Amino acid sequence: MLNTTSRPVKIEVLRTFMEDILGAVGFDAETAATLADIHLESDLRGIYVQGFNHLINTHVQKYMAGKADPNAKPVVAKDGPSYALIDGKRGPGPIAVLKACDVAVEKAKATGTAIVGVFHSHDAFQAGLYAERIARHDLVGMIFSDDNVPVVHPLGGTQPIIGSNPLACAVPSAGDPFLTDFTPCVTLPTYVRYSQRYDAAMDEGLVTDADGNPTTDPFQVCTGIGHTLDIGAINPGGSKGYGLLLMIDFLSGALVGADMGMDHITKKDAHKGHLLIAIDPNIFGDAETFKAAVTARMEAIRASKKAPGVDAIRIPGEGSYARRRKALETGEVQIDRLCWDDSLKLAKELGVTAPVLD
Repeated sequence: MLNTTSRPVKIEVLRTFMEDILGAVGFDAETAATLADIHLESDLRGIYVQGFNHLINTHVQKYMAGKADPNAKPVVAKDGPSYALIDGKRGPGPIAVLKACDVAVEKAKATGTAIVGVFHSHDAFQAGLYAERIARHDLVGMIFSDDNVPVVHPLGGTQPIIGSNPLACAVPSAGDPFLTDFTPCVTLPTYVRYSQRYDAAMDEGLVTDADGNPTTDPFQVCTGIGHTLDIGAINPGGSKGYGLLLMIDFLSGALVGADMGMDHITKKDAHKGHLLIAIDPNIFGDAETFKAAVTARMEAIRASKKAPGVDAIRIPGEGSYARRRKALETGEVQIDRLCWDDSLKLAKELGVTAPVLD
């Protein structure tokens, strides 16, 4: 675990700062506000690598380099009673996937199930936000996303030719939805970058060097910024993780007409894909009965025998919800200090007035 340091930032201060930065790279006020809220959600939940950090050190760089179009608006390219294909128009991933969520919800409510693909897109990050958005409508929500950064080696291989490919599933319950959100590989390229930044060793078993040997040196591993095959890679997570990574490639890449793996490096104008699924529990029975059964099952698991030294058995997603509630109560989030330093430099470069913190 990295020994990072952080500082508190007021939620409204951070939101406004992100909106100003997004405005400076070409976004209209409405889109900037939407994107700022999406990034903020990650920080509210304590997932700092995908919040403000991801905006400052990854997404803004893409917008400034012209790799994503701030003015693009996603459109429905293909439509049917229970399916749709969204053309992201090379715009920001979150905007296209939010539209896909809304389309999936509408169609699932009408027909019982919906599958919505997205192509010509970019990174949407924290897949769980979108699965949860669907589940908040009393639907089962799933999302698969082909990563455009090849950083994982195949099982038995050494080269970084597979993305970290996240997936998320959410199920409605009597309270907050059950939510599981993960990448099948054993770590993320962001953590490799942070390990480099903090000059810290990686935990054992996470990465290998260019020859396929285990290493803890983050400087021997592909970070996703700049790419070469002659460097180490992230482990895929055994045969199960490897299989899931490829399945996500096929569902959110090949199926929706998007690129996969090394095409993102070698192919001009390569683009990223996503796939969303929404299921209405009413097609098999009654949604309220389903939610009650899900809730009872989670309660039974919480009440089961705990291992020595464990204070409570928790359900996936609970920690994220709890951190969000606490952040909203205090009115502030924790931001990595090095990330904050990066943001001040970026703000100066863009001509944005940075907030002065206490």
